[in-house]
Amino acid sequence: MNNPYFTAGIILHLLLVGFLWLMQKHSRKLSAGCFLFCLLLPIFGPCCGFEMVLMPEPDPDLLKDLIHDPNAGRKGFLSPEQEAAVTAPLEEAFLISTPQVRREMMMKLLHDDPSQNLELLMMARFNDDPETAHYATATLTEYQRKLELSLQESQSVLLKQPDNQEQRILVIQQIKGYIDSGLLEGHLLERYRLSLEKELSKLPEGMLDMKLGCLRAKNLLAIRKAPEAIALAKQLTDRYPGAEEPWLMLLEIYVDLQDAKGLLKTLDGIRVANVLWSYHGHEKIDYFLKGRSA
Repeated sequence: MNNPYFTAGIILHLLLVGFLWLMQKHSRKLSAGCFLFCLLLPIFGPCCGFEMVLMPEPDPDLLKDLIHDPNAGRKGFLSPEQEAAVTAPLEEAFLISTPQVRREMMMKLLHDDPSQNLELLMMARFNDDPETAHYATATLTEYQRKLELSLQESQSVLLKQPDNQEQRILVIQQIKGYIDSGLLEGHLLERYRLSLEKELSKLPEGMLDMKLGCLRAKNLLAIRKAPEAIALAKQLTDRYPGAEEPWLMLLEIYVDLQDAKGLLKTLDGIRVANVLWSYHGHEKIDYFLKGRSA
């Protein structure tokens, strides 16, 4: 009992217990059993008590599933084969499911962003189930109406501020998105392509960067202005000789025109240009170079 280390240990233990008692009053309270454990176990007991007191409260939302389903934690260990047996791509499930299931899937799609499921909705327009086809057509019609309304509002602002080039770029992006959606066809598609060219042609030369330049060249080709598209693509290859996009755009134009001479000349130009190819671009260029001598 006269050992000074033993006495010091007891004093330290009692101080820790006292400090723990004060702390748990202002933080998480310990049960009587937990506090008795901390009191009877020298030094280590109060340390465990501090950890329990300072530990943050558990999130009730995380515990809710465990309360309702005791085996919720085991769901993450399902065999992949078991999951694969009951899953299928949304497009395939939409085609092979019963009309009732298709309608349920369609109702779920109606609550999502239509832009994320445009292809599926466009396919569903021609479904043999009348109700499914009606829902899809109605959703696409409403989505198209909102696109046109948003575009009209942007064009109205541009009409009042014709020198606002940032607004013009916004209009260009909206028209491009509308064209890329696949909702336009025939004369309506032609009209929007002409509108896109009109806005692109009004951009100052300094604002026509590589991305917008390639967009204009592709659109010029679509409205059957191939010479202008070629001239613009060549300008872009001169301005950005190390970028792959202008070269691929020029190749695409010549392929579309079935101009073998222009295609071969462009490939020769690519050989001497120090182009930084991406994997996607390299695949395309390999296709064009296939069968030619090195």
